[in-house]
Amino acid sequence: MELKEKNPAENTKPPVSSIVLYVAFSVTALLALASLINTIIIYGDNVAHYVKMGYPAAEVTKQLVRTQLLPGIFESIAITGGIAIILLGAGIINHKISKCLILLNKNEVSNEAAEELVLEENMPAEGTDSTALEETTEGNNEDNQDKKDEEDNLKQ
Repeated sequence: MELKEKNPAENTKPPVSSIVLYVAFSVTALLALASLINTIIIYGDNVAHYVKMGYPAAEVTKQLVRTQLLPGIFESIAITGGIAIILLGAGIINHKISKCLILLNKNEVSNEAAEELVLEENMPAEGTDSTALEETTEGNNEDNQDKKDEEDNLKQ
């Protein structure tokens, strides 16, 4: 007797395509983080450079925050982070669809096996004569036709 698994889809490993999407998500997320850090470092260097040139630090900070820091942060988060989130979502969806397809294929295989068993049970045994089976079927059909004719005659 075999023990049946309650949920065979949970025991399967993720498909290769989902793993590729997860790796692409990780790389893109790291690039987004690196871009964000790079933007902040460049902002700090520019503020230090302008202060060395003699500009007041408050004025430099006020101007560079609006023109350099905020656009750089939003670009890193929105574009690269957005792509990373899309890749993660695609990986999750792909993984779930693959689970469903695996379950569907297992059900189709079990249905096909059940149909084959039914067909094998309904087939006559190899030792029996198929012509004898046909003759008895024909005889039954003739008897049924005679009964129908008698019923029609009685109705008239």
